Amino acid sequence: MVNYKYSFDLHKRSKEKIPEMGGIVPVLISSLLFMLLDFKISLILLLTGFVGIYDDLFKLSPFKKIVLLGIIGGIVGYLIFGFDVKTLLMILGVSIFSNFTNMLAGFNGLEIGLGIISAFFLGIVLLLNGEYDGFRLILIFIASYLGLLLFNKYPAKVFPGDVGTLPIGAFLVTLAIRYSIPEFIIIMTPYIIDAFLKYLSAGVTKREDHKPTTLREDGKLDPGRGYLSLPRLILKIYPMREYELVLTLWIIEIFFGILAVVLRVIRQ
Repeated sequence: MVNYKYSFDLHKRSKEKIPEMGGIVPVLISSLLFMLLDFKISLILLLTGFVGIYDDLFKLSPFKKIVLLGIIGGIVGYLIFGFDVKTLLMILGVSIFSNFTNMLAGFNGLEIGLGIISAFFLGIVLLLNGEYDGFRLILIFIASYLGLLLFNKYPAKVFPGDVGTLPIGAFLVTLAIRYSIPEFIIIMTPYIIDAFLKYLSAGVTKREDHKPTTLREDGKLDPGRGYLSLPRLILKIYPMREYELVLTLWIIEIFFGILAVVLRVIRQ
């Protein structure tokens, strides 16, 4: 239940209102700094951020969101690669992975923490490849989003909104395509599993059709009987508190990040 600038924190007994759209700040900061290094990369953050703002305020349908993100991917892809197969990959990649980083969400610190961890390991792979320009962009992105994580971690004082989550996937997949990083798919495995579980159990539904997890009397989260997702799957196996669930998902992402780095080292 969103009231334009605020959302209820559903996993707290107080159900207090938390400011929404906190992702505007890191997106603007990183975009402005990117302009000094790579204007085209700054565009992917700004344009997907604008889609996020509109979605936060007026609620786009899943289809319209995918189409808009694909158009943005195509525009930026053309500016970077011209008429090339990588431009087609940008259309698909931005529309898909922007949604993935927006979907694996709903718990304090989850989406921003996962985004930072994913970016960190992509940065390590870029560094191993000798792609120092890409690595510098990753450092700026992480530094910008770390500030938001301080306020978004449990107990959250601000939510990122779609303006904060959509650009994460768009930025990461753009770098992965630009610098030809196949290990990106390994890094994004938790997002892929989560999306697969949701589509398998619920198809493409509107966000308001999703039933949130609930808080039990003992303070642990109850997965309920809603659509299946990676967090719900974990809770079905072992109920835990919100911050424990987020930490578990962070650890899972770290595992796949390490795996991606190991595979990159083996390929050398």
